[in-house]
Amino acid sequence: MLVCCGCKEKEDAVRIGFFGPLTGPTAQAGQALRNGAQIAVDEINEKGGLLGKPVRLIEYDDKSSPEQAVKRTARLVQVDRVTAIIGSLHSGNILAAAPLIEQWKTPTVGAGTSPRWLQQGYKYLFRSVGNSALSVRELVRYAKQATIKRICVMQSNDEYGTVGAKLFLEYAGKEGIEIVAKESFTHGDRDFTGQFARIMSKDPEAVFIWALGDDLGALTKQLRQAGYKGLVLGAEGYTLPQVLEIAGSAADNVIFAAQYLIPDKPENAEDPMMRSFLAKYFEKHRRMPPSDNAYRGYDSVYIIAEGINKANSPDREKIRDAIENIENFKGLAGSFSFKGRNGEGIDHMRFFKIADGKYTEIE
Repeated sequence: MLVCCGCKEKEDAVRIGFFGPLTGPTAQAGQALRNGAQIAVDEINEKGGLLGKPVRLIEYDDKSSPEQAVKRTARLVQVDRVTAIIGSLHSGNILAAAPLIEQWKTPTVGAGTSPRWLQQGYKYLFRSVGNSALSVRELVRYAKQATIKRICVMQSNDEYGTVGAKLFLEYAGKEGIEIVAKESFTHGDRDFTGQFARIMSKDPEAVFIWALGDDLGALTKQLRQAGYKGLVLGAEGYTLPQVLEIAGSAADNVIFAAQYLIPDKPENAEDPMMRSFLAKYFEKHRRMPPSDNAYRGYDSVYIIAEGINKANSPDREKIRDAIENIENFKGLAGSFSFKGRNGEGIDHMRFFKIADGKYTEIE
């Protein structure tokens, strides 16, 4: 953990704060978010920093807890006096910290995908990835084109799962798709016997699973063990390599929408910018990212850096205004344009299918 202390260091560095889950069940994703952000910081410092000063990443563990997220945010803005913040990958934690972020007028780029935290009218929040409404909408479109009429829903009962399932029910209803069962579980649970027995009793044509990536492997494996062999419409977390490691062949016939994937090795990435990032990540950590949150962390830092450069000032209000006016800024997720979009910068997704343990992009 890097904590800035001493007046000279505070004066001589542009401080960017970070809060995310560095321990606990979502630690792999949180560490990937932090690691991606640090690579961007290192790149910027190699080029001379920002405003003629080096950049420092000040990081705290929110332990996947909204209460801890508020405490960490308070320390970042009141004690460390950061210029901007990255965090968290948990949408509920961003929601919890948002009032303090607004009060202290601190530009914050979050990695959580729930649409809700950018629908509250906050002015200092931005997102470094497409929101889950885009993914859900694409999955409903796919189901309609495949003439699927009967779907069961399995969701986590946290902010991410609740909002995703609600959106799916809303979009599916408009397309005449019937939701024949709706089940939920608590993040971290590993016994879904009762829920899947009820789902199997409904004989669905597809099952919609919406949960964080570290739950998806166990969910998918147990769903297949319950006897379900049909189509799964899934969350973006299916990009996580650990899902395939846990689920194995059970993950076959899963369809999901996401911005990007994590290839087996850097040179297999199609995009040159992504190849470069992954090569640096692998060189530093001797492994590929365990989560696509690494991409989100990297993009978050560069969004903040672009705002600082455009503002040409450490003033947080000016940086916020500069970020809001970013248009056509290239990141790993694609082209970011925030102008007039209430903190959203990405409006597209790609479709993927898992077959024979591999990802295939589909139209």
